[in-house]
Amino acid sequence: MTTVAEEGNRRKGAATEDEIRQCALDIKSWFERSSPALKNIPGAEPSDFQRMDKALESSAPEALEILLSVVDGGIWFMEKKLLSVDKIIRLYGQLESSKLWRPELIPFCGDASDMLVIDALTGEVLEWDDQEGLGELMAVSFSGYLEDYRNDLLEGNMDFLDECGVVEKMANRKMSKSKK
Repeated sequence: MTTVAEEGNRRKGAATEDEIRQCALDIKSWFERSSPALKNIPGAEPSDFQRMDKALESSAPEALEILLSVVDGGIWFMEKKLLSVDKIIRLYGQLESSKLWRPELIPFCGDASDMLVIDALTGEVLEWDDQEGLGELMAVSFSGYLEDYRNDLLEGNMDFLDECGVVEKMANRKMSKSKK
């Protein structure tokens, strides 16, 4: 179960559409506060999702469409950059020829060699790379992944570095001087 950052309450059941939209807005706001270059990134339009669904030969999860309708690329999931609808379509087309690729996978952040994907059949978020294919399970659902990521950002333990992504802050350590 996922913890909501502000109240510490445990979620009962799946996130609603409004809760997912609020997660997406919270994530976008965190990035806008972290870097002036990330202000005013537009969201995708309904026609973009129709093109994406046609290109992917399946429907993207609702939570991904909500996120992309709020911010169409440009933000980061740790060291991997969120893909825009156009980049998802292009990358999916490039990966179709890979023997390690499966048609039910939907890339959403990273690049052709190292990315996070959503399995459209199970809803799981997984790592994928061009050397080994599917890797570690990151979350059982994309909405849960978004909520956990939002909570991590809002806890105040993350920083954004341009063109590097999101990194954990180093703990402030007091250095004691030893006396001779």
